Amino acid sequence: MERLNEIQERLTQIVEECRNDDADLDLLTEERNKLVEERDEINKKIEKRKELLDGITSGEKATVVQRFEERKEMNMTREDVLCSPEYRNAFFKALQSKPLTDEEKRAYDSGSASAGAVIPTQTGDQLFEKMKKLAPMLSEITLLRVSGNVTFAIENVRGDAYAHTENDAITYAVDTLTSVTLGGYEFNKIIRISKTVQTMAINAFEGWLVDMLAEDIARKVENAIINGDGDGEPKGVASARTYTPTYEVSGSTDISFDNVMDLIAKLPAGYDRNAKFLCNKKFVYTQLAKIKETSTDAPILVKNMEDGLKFMLMGYPIIISDYVADDYLYLGDFKKVVGNLSQDITVDKSEHSGFAYNAVDYRGGAIFDSDIGVSEAFVRFVKNS
Repeated sequence: MERLNEIQERLTQIVEECRNDDADLDLLTEERNKLVEERDEINKKIEKRKELLDGITSGEKATVVQRFEERKEMNMTREDVLCSPEYRNAFFKALQSKPLTDEEKRAYDSGSASAGAVIPTQTGDQLFEKMKKLAPMLSEITLLRVSGNVTFAIENVRGDAYAHTENDAITYAVDTLTSVTLGGYEFNKIIRISKTVQTMAINAFEGWLVDMLAEDIARKVENAIINGDGDGEPKGVASARTYTPTYEVSGSTDISFDNVMDLIAKLPAGYDRNAKFLCNKKFVYTQLAKIKETSTDAPILVKNMEDGLKFMLMGYPIIISDYVADDYLYLGDFKKVVGNLSQDITVDKSEHSGFAYNAVDYRGGAIFDSDIGVSEAFVRFVKNS
């Protein structure tokens, strides 16, 4: 199986190389023919082995079917089906146009909804974790995974405690909550691969699909969390409020030590505990790294001792994202941004759209929305051009 995966990877690379104008087509054709011949020989051996084993384990296969049916009779929920190995195998075999076994057909029918087959739970969790690694903002905001529209209450203002006079009635504190109502916006990505994908092992195919879909969709979602204006799209940090001089520090030159101090001073102290800076990598290295403390002449940007890949600025962690515009630096409590992934990534396929290319198109999609729960939790610096 390992050699089959290697052959498949090389065949996929050959397809891409053929699209280059300077490709040696004769050499690539010869290599492809040899690989296809080797693949066919391996598949023949696998089929012979399978036929031999089928004759021995036919009784065992019947037992597997029976076990799945027994689990269904024990009030097996749809969520249980989506977690089952039978459903996972069936889902990816269907995407690869491979035949399903009897137990896989039963699982596939049980797990499918009116809109089609739902992504297996295990794969959905992998996609979600991958998205959070690729889009750091997903780990910083208050992120929900609630189906459909949702209204979420978030803490706004908390009243102070007070000294109580003995025997007097205690007055309720004036704590207020604000609510965020989230709908859903579609984020989609289409990827095309040669039909040789049908020869990939399920684990290899799952890994490839997760990597390809999670990366592109996650980055698009992160861009919305930062730059969305809420008009036909999620609302992000850049539109958290109207950044008047009360909430913004600006200058005509690169950010200075005084600018940083003024920016920190503008953020209400109640948000300090969770406050972080947000900027792009260019801003970190071309501006923040050059700032020195006035009295000691020491850099104010330091590496986080617990993670050398992360930075601290005056005691506040820095989030780095490519989607922050140049010359902008935000400071705030990003937990006051509420997002909802109301539908995990779904995957559909079409062999028709790629017919002329002997390829299969896979479309991944997610439904996401975000909004600002508390606008006063954000301030920013901008270098005026």
